Amino acid sequence: MKIKSVLVGAALAAGVVAGSGVASAYDQVYVGNYGTLAGCQAEGSNIAAHPDWTEYRCDEIGPESFDLWLVAP
Repeated sequence: MKIKSVLVGAALAAGVVAGSGVASAYDQVYVGNYGTLAGCQAEGSNIAAHPDWTEYRCDEIGPESFDLWLVAP
């Protein structure tokens, strides 16, 4: 899941460079799915900090299945 984290960080950085900011268009961004809550939380806490994306959320969508979302505060 590290590659997805890098891609999310790159997309956010590209939005800042472009001047519009990716975060302004959405309230949340899907990052990925994890087999455990601990794995989801660990990846969420490792996502590069960004002024508009300072929070994350892990939603349980089934047994041993958690979706990680970046959430605008």
